[in-house]
Amino acid sequence: MADELYRPHHAATPRGSAGAADRIKPLAASLAFAPLKLARHTLFNLIGLGAPLLVALVSIPVLVHGLGPERFGLLTLIWAVTSYFGLFDLGLGRALTQQLAISLDQRLDEQIGPMSATALALMGALGLAGGLLMMVLAPWGVDLIRALPDRQEAINATLVMGLAIPFIVLTAGLRGMLEACHAFEVLNYIRLPMGIWTFAGPWLVLVLHGPDLLLITAVLAMGRVLACVVHAWFAWRALPQLRGRLAWQQAWLRPLAVSGGWLTLSNVISPFMGYVDRFVIGASLSAAAVAFYATPQEIVTKLWIVPGAVTAVLLPAFAAQVAKQDGTAWALFDRAVAALFLVLLPITAALCLFAHQLLDWWIGPEFALQSGPILQVFAFGILINCLAHVPLTWLHGAGHFRAPALLHCLELPLFVLALWLLIERMGLMGAALAWLLRMVFDSAAMFALCLMQRDAWGNLRQKRGLFAAALLTALAFAGLALPSTVGRAGWFVAVSVAAALLAWQMFRQPEPGLVKQ
Repeated sequence: MADELYRPHHAATPRGSAGAADRIKPLAASLAFAPLKLARHTLFNLIGLGAPLLVALVSIPVLVHGLGPERFGLLTLIWAVTSYFGLFDLGLGRALTQQLAISLDQRLDEQIGPMSATALALMGALGLAGGLLMMVLAPWGVDLIRALPDRQEAINATLVMGLAIPFIVLTAGLRGMLEACHAFEVLNYIRLPMGIWTFAGPWLVLVLHGPDLLLITAVLAMGRVLACVVHAWFAWRALPQLRGRLAWQQAWLRPLAVSGGWLTLSNVISPFMGYVDRFVIGASLSAAAVAFYATPQEIVTKLWIVPGAVTAVLLPAFAAQVAKQDGTAWALFDRAVAALFLVLLPITAALCLFAHQLLDWWIGPEFALQSGPILQVFAFGILINCLAHVPLTWLHGAGHFRAPALLHCLELPLFVLALWLLIERMGLMGAALAWLLRMVFDSAAMFALCLMQRDAWGNLRQKRGLFAAALLTALAFAGLALPSTVGRAGWFVAVSVAAALLAWQMFRQPEPGLVKQ
């Protein structure tokens, strides 16, 4: 499959396009040998993804108290459904990033316009289909939720978000185009206000108008439409190779469909597994129970911004390296995993050790009582899951889309069965444990798939680092056995210092094959 994906169209590059290619440098290749560039682009992504969390810290408690647990639970479900239907690009967004990164790296300017136009046309049609499906299924989906405060309000809110789905899907493709040419600074100029609006918009409606779920969703939908328009403008400016070349080209259907087809399975199944637990809880328990479960889940899943910031930069770099069989991809892989672990371990350990105190301070004692144990389970699971983003990105960059997709197909029935059985026996904690089991299984399988592509799984130094990381993780979460907050605080400080020392040990010498530029 990889050979088909990376086989270039052997056509001469027009003379007039050489200048445009020079303006968009083949960064996918140069980034492989420039850790400082990788760090800088990752920092841009972290700012764009992380800054809205500051607004969330202020707005979510206001939304919980202002909307009530039932309406806030519905709002989290609407966020979930919108995110899920936004993946109706059927993998074309990520496939476009991969193919476009290779064309830019090899300066095949004549391919960029037809490839982009064909992918965006397909994504626009798929977005329309997804929006219509969401609107048709709105009454049925709403009726699955128990203890609704206002059925018609929930239906109308879902219909409004359905109108925004085509723009959300197109935005995924336009964002992929900007990522392929490494316009991460521009991307985050857009992402920052859009992310803030996700939380600030509902907060403003609540403060200025009242607990109107329909108006909140209308405000969110308008923000998504505007974001699509802005992404399109910047993509047009970042890629001068598009000028005069935007045309449907049927020849691009097959390479896009090969990668996007398997990504479709992952894009449908993986997000479904990410949100199905909330709907099962809503159907088995209540909408209020969804709020107690979804709130700590929203806290920990926001940590996905860290691997997301890293892998958005790694995907085009991996694609270019593997396309020309550059062995330094594995050195980059190892350092990315190590860096993610050392950044996330102190954060997830803090969430676990101080779960009750954080929730009590942030929202209130009732939420702390109900959601504290859930947050502790989620904190451990998210650490494992975040590391799995690197092997998944390597597999996609290398053109191996089939194996992760089949893995998700295997996970789905197992997860739903475990979810249903554990919720029946243990309530919310059962759902959290089912989620944790899925994280462990998925991450172990992703790393195993990558190890199958390597000649050796690592040298002695890497094996020692792996053992040290496992030991440090066990020690970090073992702090839960300490009864006092002061004792846990001291334990956390010790773990953080140990993580810093391990980071110094791992990164004090440059990895062979990775040199600074």
